Amino acid sequence: MGDTIRVMHFADTHFGVEQYGKLDAATGLNSRLLDFKTSLLRAIDRAIEEDVDIAIFTGDAYKARDPRQTEQREFAECIRRLSEKNIPVVLLTGNHDLPVMKGRANAIEIYKTLGVEKVYVFSRPDVECIPTKRGTLLRVAAMPYLAKGVLIGREELKHFSLDETRRYVEERYCFYIEGLAKQVEEAKDDIPTVLMGHFWVSGAKLSSWQQGYLGNSNEPQVPLSVLTNPAFDYVALGHIHRFQDLHPQGQPHVVYCGSPDRIDFGEREEEKGFVIADVYKGGADYRFIPVQVAREMVEIEVDADCDDPTAAILAAIRLHPIRDNIVRLIYHIEADRDPLVDQRLIEEALSPALVRIVRRAIRRNIHTRNSALTENRQPREALALYIETQDKLKPLKDRLLEAAEPLFQILEQEEKELTTSL
Repeated sequence: MGDTIRVMHFADTHFGVEQYGKLDAATGLNSRLLDFKTSLLRAIDRAIEEDVDIAIFTGDAYKARDPRQTEQREFAECIRRLSEKNIPVVLLTGNHDLPVMKGRANAIEIYKTLGVEKVYVFSRPDVECIPTKRGTLLRVAAMPYLAKGVLIGREELKHFSLDETRRYVEERYCFYIEGLAKQVEEAKDDIPTVLMGHFWVSGAKLSSWQQGYLGNSNEPQVPLSVLTNPAFDYVALGHIHRFQDLHPQGQPHVVYCGSPDRIDFGEREEEKGFVIADVYKGGADYRFIPVQVAREMVEIEVDADCDDPTAAILAAIRLHPIRDNIVRLIYHIEADRDPLVDQRLIEEALSPALVRIVRRAIRRNIHTRNSALTENRQPREALALYIETQDKLKPLKDRLLEAAEPLFQILEQEEKELTTSL
């Protein structure tokens, strides 16, 4: 069967996220940068304890395409922790690591330019055999993120629609991955092979946070079938922040390792960590290793529609761990009871939290609704009147009515058919 290589598979560290952060007085850094570094170092220390032979990072080191020097320094310190233990590190470019314009350096290219020992960078499709800590070889087939912006700039694509461009990019992924598989097959040896990729695979479950922007985008999706080629012994993916195996019943396993920390409240209930895979010729065995995140995201939702809303809110706060965490309080209350909430006491109760967000969800009594919105109104007219009562929706009135027009036409057609049948 040949050698078995123990691999640390991690991704999507996103150094530079500052949402829900604040200035750390001791270091002068944003607290979220420190959180992400702490979580990543916990993963690295666990991997060192597990005696990994090599570490592969499948993209998105930073949040911004042009990370600040401080973020680059903090990420480099984490990578150095591995290289100091004689563990080679393979870095793959993700979409957040790529420059906006062709010709500019990507965010992790500096490691290759400086020739940092035991750090390998892949920014284009390629195959290379890399010596591990024990001297054995791991073959890496690298498939980085393909930037649509660069491809759209080509002459043959300038008249493509969004759907045509997406299909073209998907075809390019398939073309490159099949080419990588062919190179591996031509080697005809017993060296284990890992396909590293940073893209969205059809059927992958998005993290709750990513559903907001990826789920509604025209993001290319690579078919699973092109990844389950037996030329690959393990498929290590980044880009989707949720741990999952898309090919659990067979070899190769196709695994998203997830991210080592939470970016948004939408991920607050998702386990975070990395993967350790024992890769051999013909397949791999792997484990997901949960990592205790540096700071919890705590959401407290309260129905405060009662005689003493302040007491209800304070009671709910006491049930949650808030000290040094990021806390979001949402309380639901009728408009006429909202003045009864003692904001000073609420702020005092939340003061142990590092960051606190308080949101009111005001319920409007059904009896106080706009009298113009009666059942006698036609749906089109009723929607227009409702939009006029909502300050946030009024600027979007024309677009909302236009978007709803197909629904109105369906309703009218159904009403006509019902009238005819009667």
